[in-house]
Amino acid sequence: MEAQMKFNFYSLDINEDYDPAKQLKKFETMSEAHVRRRRLVRALPDFGEPGRALAERLTGCGFFRCRSAGCPVCLRAFRRWWGSTLAAYMSRDPDYWFTVSIVPPDLFDVGHLHRFRWKLLKDRLRNQIARSQVNRAIFLGGMDYNLVHFADDRAPRWRPHLYFLVGGGGQGLIEGAFRRHYPRDEDTPRPVVVTPQRTEDKDLMTTATYTFKARFENRRPCRDRRGNVDTETDELALPHQAELAILLDRQGFLGRAIRHGEDRYLPALTVR
Repeated sequence: MEAQMKFNFYSLDINEDYDPAKQLKKFETMSEAHVRRRRLVRALPDFGEPGRALAERLTGCGFFRCRSAGCPVCLRAFRRWWGSTLAAYMSRDPDYWFTVSIVPPDLFDVGHLHRFRWKLLKDRLRNQIARSQVNRAIFLGGMDYNLVHFADDRAPRWRPHLYFLVGGGGQGLIEGAFRRHYPRDEDTPRPVVVTPQRTEDKDLMTTATYTFKARFENRRPCRDRRGNVDTETDELALPHQAELAILLDRQGFLGRAIRHGEDRYLPALTVR
């Protein structure tokens, strides 16, 4: 199994003014994280040696933290640091930030999420940024995962995607940097979405933590009250949470993170 976490985020400072655990009502509690971890420990052994190894690692997480990206308790701690750091940084100049959602075409069958090559996806994104007109902007975010359900008889499939913040560049330039690389199709009518970031402190914290989600969902097509195409979501079933936790553990926090740019006052860009 790969070793992922080289830095101790538990030792890093959390900006109290932007601590999502204290400032956001919907941020997961420590109790909720412990419950989720106990459930994972029960489900993971069904996934063979990788599952048993992760279950053992999570069971041993206590005074000495496991720092696994698949551990809900450690993920909560990381999200407090990540969210407070990004929100505080954005608050210095909040009018020039944008949220970006990118949905690549890659899909993976249930039971085969281990085939996802996140390093390749990050390399592609890095090259796209480098060749664009926004290559000097700050990029901060992470990878997200949904289990997509289709309107026809196709089985549900995993869909990794990207969600990050961009500081500077402008909405049009950001859209132009990515849209030609991610064409739309019937299942993905809007593969690239760029939106100006709201500037209130709670909005900054909410978006900063959303770039590194702790809860993952099923996504099902539906119709709203007016008959328009819409999507409904609910939480993943426990076996699917376990499969994803094994991938997250392999990926690590920094493997999941999207980071680009230079600013010596922002440790989230340089920590290893």
